[in-house]
Amino acid sequence: MKRIYLYFISCAAAVIGLCTSCDAQLEQINPNKATEDTFWQNEADFELALTSCYTPLKNALNGGYYGTRGVMMRIARADEVEFRNDISDVFQACYFTNTNGNTLSQGMFYQFYNALYRTNSIMQKLDEKSAEFSADFVNKVKAECLFIRGFYLFQLGKEFKDAPLRLTASQSPSTFPLAKSTQAEIWAQAEQDLTTAASLLPVENSVIGKPTKGAAFAVLGKLYVYEEEFDKAIDALEPLTQAPYTYRLVEDFSWNFDEAHENNAESIFELLMEPVGGTDIWGDGENINSTQTNTRPKEYAAPEASGWYEANPTQQMMNIFLQEKDKDGNSDYRARSSVAWDYDGCMYYMQPFREIFKTEDRWSTYWILKYQNSSTATSEADPPMSVINERAVRYADVLLLLSESYLRSSGRQDLAKAVGYLNQIRERANLNPYSGAQTSEAIFSDLEHQRAIEFFVEGERFYDLRRWGLLEERMQTCNEARYNQLKNGKVGNTNRYYYYPIPSKEIETNPLCTPNEGW
Repeated sequence: MKRIYLYFISCAAAVIGLCTSCDAQLEQINPNKATEDTFWQNEADFELALTSCYTPLKNALNGGYYGTRGVMMRIARADEVEFRNDISDVFQACYFTNTNGNTLSQGMFYQFYNALYRTNSIMQKLDEKSAEFSADFVNKVKAECLFIRGFYLFQLGKEFKDAPLRLTASQSPSTFPLAKSTQAEIWAQAEQDLTTAASLLPVENSVIGKPTKGAAFAVLGKLYVYEEEFDKAIDALEPLTQAPYTYRLVEDFSWNFDEAHENNAESIFELLMEPVGGTDIWGDGENINSTQTNTRPKEYAAPEASGWYEANPTQQMMNIFLQEKDKDGNSDYRARSSVAWDYDGCMYYMQPFREIFKTEDRWSTYWILKYQNSSTATSEADPPMSVINERAVRYADVLLLLSESYLRSSGRQDLAKAVGYLNQIRERANLNPYSGAQTSEAIFSDLEHQRAIEFFVEGERFYDLRRWGLLEERMQTCNEARYNQLKNGKVGNTNRYYYYPIPSKEIETNPLCTPNEGW
């Protein structure tokens, strides 16, 4: 199944130009190249165009949300890791000195709009040609487009807050100037898209990597949590715990971050990585020679494992990891699956910790394990390609979002249900059931703790702390220099560093778009 979908990935580069927002003009016609007049003729053309919509999510070095640099920009601002000053744009984000000229946040911004343009193009062409296809095919394409667009719009509002809301694909210069919509308006459109997608998508998709009804409801429920619409979140998420859905927590937490257990029962939506399409790992992912991989393991591995050691877990994160022992008196299994450090039995790139780190000064270091190849390779020697799928939506997140929703709902608060969902996460980690006070404050404290450990370097921590109003407090105890710079970003009742700024390029070229607050 995966190979079938990856065939489309490798072919999609041939049609990306048809779904890309640009003003380049062909000087002569190539009879072997698809054009607006020769494309959009059959179902296969629409399938190829759909596949091009996923490329902006995986773009490795220019802002793909689940690409190498995109992940860095999502985890850099939390208290879980610290980046060294090697990749300047990421370091700026980590230390809250980024500006509207940051090339990686700009790349992320325009990857969102590349994808929006593509989904809008497909839906417009589908409307034009709907009479030529079956109703089932039209609904199938529409559902996938709306899921993708809703998914991107949720992330757009999450990263940039207020931004232009582009819902049509046009090459006319008169349509380029567009004022910002509010975050609420962007998310309202995302809600509409995801709701319609959920009504049309199948419970199971025969093509691995494509969205399902459960994926649409999971993203929709998460959006509701971000909007603090907790009753709606419960209604969207709780059905995913029952038939006909078959999601469950897999037995081994580490299976969520390796190649051997991709597309497992816990994975609701994931992005496929595979060395197909070519050998170019440094390009934009849009040409025929681009490989569908990332360099994530190489980026974080220690130099002793031929890595680039870009980031390490913070001491504060390690304190969170080591706060509670499991039923057998060991450190939390999720800690041991996520980080390598000097404890009895720790293996790092198939060697005992003190054998790969030979000097005493290295024994106090911490190294990221999640999404690394440390259990299958002795080093991250070149070529630095990873084929481990990115799990974008996990069932564990559904359970913890349900726990939070029952905890924080004003009309349906149910502490017993909140603890019940929390305990499913604790049980998989071999922890004792929650035994703290039966108060919303005490349960929330464990919820924060579990989310920090469960989603380490998955791009959740910063956004959790921001929406809970805890970012400054946690950063103050983590790193004084980072905290002081974050504090300097305060503007009225908000902080300029809560969101990435609208890029300077957009402000310069879109006369109706203004900077967001504080920028």
